[in-house]
This record gives sequence, C-alpha cells and structure tokens, in this order.
Amino acid sequence: MNNFQGVLVNFKADFINSYKCITFNYLRGMVKLFSGNRAGVLLLLPFFIVLYYLLNSFTVNHYDSGIINLGFWGDSSSLFANANQIMAGTIICINAIGINLIYNANEFLERNNYISSLLYVVLMSFYHSFYSIDGLLLAHSALILMIFQFFKLRQNADGRANVFNGAFFAGLAASFHPPMVGMVPFVLIMVWNVRPFNFRETFLALTGFSIPLLYAGTYYWYSGHKIELNFLQQASDYYKEQTDFFVTAALFSLLLLLSLVSIRARMLKSSIRLKKMVNMLWWLFFVGLIYGLIDFLFFDQIERFSFLMVPLSFFLTFSFSHKTFGGVASALFYLTFLYSLINFFL
Repeated sequence: MNNFQGVLVNFKADFINSYKCITFNYLRGMVKLFSGNRAGVLLLLPFFIVLYYLLNSFTVNHYDSGIINLGFWGDSSSLFANANQIMAGTIICINAIGINLIYNANEFLERNNYISSLLYVVLMSFYHSFYSIDGLLLAHSALILMIFQFFKLRQNADGRANVFNGAFFAGLAASFHPPMVGMVPFVLIMVWNVRPFNFRETFLALTGFSIPLLYAGTYYWYSGHKIELNFLQQASDYYKEQTDFFVTAALFSLLLLLSLVSIRARMLKSSIRLKKMVNMLWWLFFVGLIYGLIDFLFFDQIERFSFLMVPLSFFLTFSFSHKTFGGVASALFYLTFLYSLINFFL
C-alpha cells in the first residue's frame, strides 16, 4: 500500500512538472513565433479572440446589452444574437493586423515582427469594447487609419492628400466617440511634427476633421438622441475592471520602461523619419492618457484608457528586441497573458 502511494505521489509530481514544462515551452514558443518573420502567424489571432470570448461566455464578466453606442450617430440595436460580439471580434482582429502592417511597412525594426498584433489583442482583452462593439472600438479603427495616413507624410513631398485623409479619420473617430473632438490640436501637432507649418495644409486638416462631425452633428440634431458619457457603468463589473486595471497598469508600466530603453537604443541609429513617427505616437499616447485620467477621475471608469493600447502596441514591441532585457519583457508578457486568462475566474 505504501509503495502504491509512493508511486502515486511520484506520478502526480511528474505530471505537474511535465505540465509546467509544456506550458512554459508553449508560452515561450508563442512569443518567439510572433517575433519571427512569418506572416502566417496572423491567422492565429482569431483563435486568441475566440478563446477570450469563450471564457467570457462562461463567466459573463462583460455582458452585451444589445445596444451599440455610436456617439453622435446615436444608438443601434444588434441585428441578431451575438452580432455585437462577432462584429467586435472582427474589428479587433482587423485593428491588430492593421497595426502590424503599419509597424512592418514603416520598418520600426530592422526585420518584420508580428508581436504588435498579439499585444493589441491581449491588451484589449481587459476592456469591455473587446467583447461588444461600440463607438469607442470604431474610434480605434479610425485612429489606426489616421496613423496610416500621417505616416505617409514626407517633409519634401506633397502631403495635402495624406493630411486631409488623416484628419478626416481623426474626425471620424470623434464622431463615434464625441470626447475625441478635443484632440484636434494634437492632430495638427502630429502634422507639424513631420512638415513645416503650411496654412493650406492646416486648413485642409481642419476641414478634413470637421466633415465627419458636420454630418454626424446634423444627424445628432435631427434625431434628437442623447449622448451619454458615463456609457459603460452598467455594462460590466467595474469594481473588478478597476482592479484589473491597476494590476495590468503595473505590468504595462514595467513593459513600457523596458521599451523606453529599447526605443532609445533604436533611435540612436534610426532615420529622422522614424524618429518623427515615434514622436507622433507619443502625442497619441499623451491623448489616450489624458482621456483615460478624465474618464477615471470624473466618471469612475477606465474604458477610455483603451486608447493607450494603440500606441502601446507599437512601443512595447521594441522591448522584445532588446538583447539584454528581451527575456524580462517576455516574462512580463507571459504574466500579462496568463492574468488575462485567469482574471475571468477571480
């Protein structure tokens, strides 16, 4: 009997050790896979999104009210059961791929890297917009398109079309999420960061920003609906979300600190154009930080901090490329990813 119990204990210990080894190797392989030069890994993104959706369906941490808040465009009802989740998951995947395409096309690193798309999916999984489409998530898409246009700007080339298009997408973001109207001066600063002040281009930027708001404002006046800034108070367990926020903020901050070291090393040998693109992302980071703090202090919400996830997906990728701190960055990412999974059951 004692021998049997000893064998059972040894078997249990071997099983646990094997499980830990397999789990660690899988996670280490996951980061290595997305850090490599294989575009096919983007096909794995829907599986991560579905995993989060399945966990949420079991725990119902984020539930769908069936109403889509679209800012100036009013509210809309879901067409069928789970429509909001399906649309949200699709847009999350498109946004992640869009960020990654911009990252690689503009050669932020010396070789292609696909971990920025994975970062966006994992980081966004802590926010309600990940699980149900709303104007805030659509604003993310518009801001990514704005970045795409502004990154095409060249100092000595005609940039009127890109200035207008980028500002138009910024205005579109504001139409879906009205507080973003206040980012117009930052849009101009991003343009002036690349190109010298030009009255015609500044006028085009203001015009482009205004057009979506003009149409959306007209619809808002005609429909007579109300804009609710405290729009997510009843959509989730916000006490739990705020706890998640403080935990993830600590992890994100550590990753960002590591990224700053890597970014600084990269900037020392980068082109002037790359430095200007990074500066634009820092302005976008500053905008997201302002909106997040206002949201937290005045509305007791953390949802608008999700705007930070767009520039962070660019910045945090640098930390994995650092020869000294790459392993630490991977370990922090593992902690973030594991917490994103187990927090459903806490």
